[in-house]
Amino acid sequence: MAKTETLHIRVNETVKENAEETLGMLGISISEAVNMFLCQVNLTGGLPFEVKLPAPERVMVRSKEELYKKLDEAEAEFQAGKTYTADEVFGRLRDK
Repeated sequence: MAKTETLHIRVNETVKENAEETLGMLGISISEAVNMFLCQVNLTGGLPFEVKLPAPERVMVRSKEELYKKLDEAEAEFQAGKTYTADEVFGRLRDK
């Protein structure tokens, strides 16, 4: 099928950069990914994925900078001795 239409969309710069990096690892461009998404919309008759809020306990990372910040925070907690043994963790899970 010939590609004759053009889309102009606005997205957050960080979202776009992270998506380009991820899609690049898969060997596809954003244009190809959008085309695949639209084909799936047509095939499924709606969004081709579930839309819901994430679980509150899930850690959301929106950029590489945020990931590195969270890793630095975790390292600082580890260095400060704020750790638990596997037995402590599994014991707490069993108690819940």
